[in-house]
Amino acid sequence: MKPQFAPGDSLHPFTPLKQTLGYIAAIVLPCLFIILSFRTHALHSTPLALSLAAVALITIVSGLGPGLTAAIWTALFFNYEVALPGHLLAPGARELSQTAAILAVGLLITFFFQRQYVIDNKLRVALTSLQGQTDALIEAQQASGSVAWTFDINSQQMRWAEGGAEIFGRPFDDPFMAGVPIELVMEDDRAAVENIFAHAFSTGSPFQLQFRSCWPNGEVHWLESRGTLSRSDKKIWRGVTIDITDRKNAEIALIRSEKLAAIGRLSATIAHEMNNPLEAVMNLLYLSSTDDTLAKETKDYLTRAEEELGRLASIARHTLTFARPRSSNGPVHTAPVVESVLAMFQPRCDSRGGEIRLLHNPDHCVVVPADDLRQILTNLVSNACDALTGDTGLVEVDVSAKEGFAVIEVRDNGVGIAPENTARIFDPFFTTKGDVGTGIGLWVTRELVEKNGGNVSVHSDDLPPGFQTMFRVELPCG
Repeated sequence: MKPQFAPGDSLHPFTPLKQTLGYIAAIVLPCLFIILSFRTHALHSTPLALSLAAVALITIVSGLGPGLTAAIWTALFFNYEVALPGHLLAPGARELSQTAAILAVGLLITFFFQRQYVIDNKLRVALTSLQGQTDALIEAQQASGSVAWTFDINSQQMRWAEGGAEIFGRPFDDPFMAGVPIELVMEDDRAAVENIFAHAFSTGSPFQLQFRSCWPNGEVHWLESRGTLSRSDKKIWRGVTIDITDRKNAEIALIRSEKLAAIGRLSATIAHEMNNPLEAVMNLLYLSSTDDTLAKETKDYLTRAEEELGRLASIARHTLTFARPRSSNGPVHTAPVVESVLAMFQPRCDSRGGEIRLLHNPDHCVVVPADDLRQILTNLVSNACDALTGDTGLVEVDVSAKEGFAVIEVRDNGVGIAPENTARIFDPFFTTKGDVGTGIGLWVTRELVEKNGGNVSVHSDDLPPGFQTMFRVELPCG
């Protein structure tokens, strides 16, 4: 984008007042300097030096017209005052040629300084335009979170445009930024980036790629780099690198929401289809339990089976109404729910050589549906049991109260959670269990807790000796 300049303004920015003063000076200064030169002994040898300097000055300050006037008037007044006193035009050939020579020198000086002024002014305009383009490039880079670059294949040096965004979280004079900053690309993306660069450099074809970079502060940013070979120099690549973290996060969130919508529709369908066989099985169990010939122990088993099927039916109904607000939020007593969940997982924990220990279990009343509380505890205790290794595994559950909230802590001495995974542990579909896990349990847990006005958090520090992970759930008391 070039700045707009009117030709008259850019090359001859002379106001009427300045030109008027210039014409006055063109008449006065040559006369004054000629007279001064002949009255000053030091200037006798160069009587026209001051006058011709005045011609140059008037040309620079006031323009070509006053400059020509000063040159002509210098020649005429010199003739009148020196060559042939009292005559503006010398009648003799010698005087006439002398006047013509002075006039020629004056005109030469005038045109020289006028041309120099035009050249200087054009250069000034060009520099102004260049500065404007540079400022526009800097503003565009900062606004778009990008930086333009030039890469020299021969020297393997990267030059970053002035004012570009620090897309790698480092200043451009950082040693990592001198060449292609492949070391700043995350290791998982590095091989793909190197292959794309190698193909582009060998074929000369333009490239476009996306990759991740870890900043010095630990933040992971998504970057997009585009480059093309210079038309004028086949050893120079030019391009731009853009920070697309916000756009990428939006894309990931959109994909995640689409997955959640799909799994929601699938879950609703499955839950709906489960109702009929569940009702049939529960009816059969009820009919079986009325048989007087059955042993008491068998009837107890049937009763427990009916209770578990009832819970399964409740989960199915809960799945169908997950997104809708409930008409009732409880309250429910925590003690029996905690005990029933631990009793359910104790055999599973025993089979893995571990132990479930209930430290404190005061009976608090929380404004949470019983099914929600049971599902929350089930997910947390199940994950804790899965994390145990060896025959010294331990899961501890501790219930307490704090400032109007019931606090349930579930901790284990299992494999723990890697620090880089802590921030993502509640994300849907994120799992560290490989093909075994679905990545849904903890996400559902957080949704249930927050929907009921509570809070859930994960901790890996400041735990009792030997413990690796603790989940803390806070639910409002009623």
